[in-house]
Amino acid sequence: QFAQILDQVRRNEHAWKVWFDSEAPEEAEIPDGYHHCLHSFKRLLLIRCWCPDRTLAQAIKFIGEAMGARYSEGVILDLEKVWEESTKLTPLICFLSMGSDPTTSIEALAKKLKVKCAAISMGQGQEVHARRLLQQCMTGGGWLLLQNCHLGMDFMDELLDTLTGTE
Repeated sequence: QFAQILDQVRRNEHAWKVWFDSEAPEEAEIPDGYHHCLHSFKRLLLIRCWCPDRTLAQAIKFIGEAMGARYSEGVILDLEKVWEESTKLTPLICFLSMGSDPTTSIEALAKKLKVKCAAISMGQGQEVHARRLLQQCMTGGGWLLLQNCHLGMDFMDELLDTLTGTE
């Protein structure tokens, strides 16, 4: 279905540019009849190639259409229930996706429970500060939010050793 797409884009450049520049191309009418002839997976491929920043939105639509809405809807995390099930030696790990950030909810729960809560964004030498905050939280109690952990992978290995060696 995409064999002639480059020729079609050359012939109808303005319409394709309007589609590409739209705020949500995955929702907009795709030019040259593609909007009506592509099923959601091929639409996902087109979005991935032309508008990579919108891939997640189209992937969510594809999953919803292919597997059902329950697999594509966000889950609202009940942090208080998660906390009740945890222990002081169990780290809680939240994986974030676009548009979700539990920081405010975590800080609100800490305030409600009267628990000290510190946050640090990893990267650019923040490991030193993270080590200090971790030690303070481990000895005096409290929560430590490590954000942007992908920027401090060496520290994550060190953290794992610290947590598994603690009783």
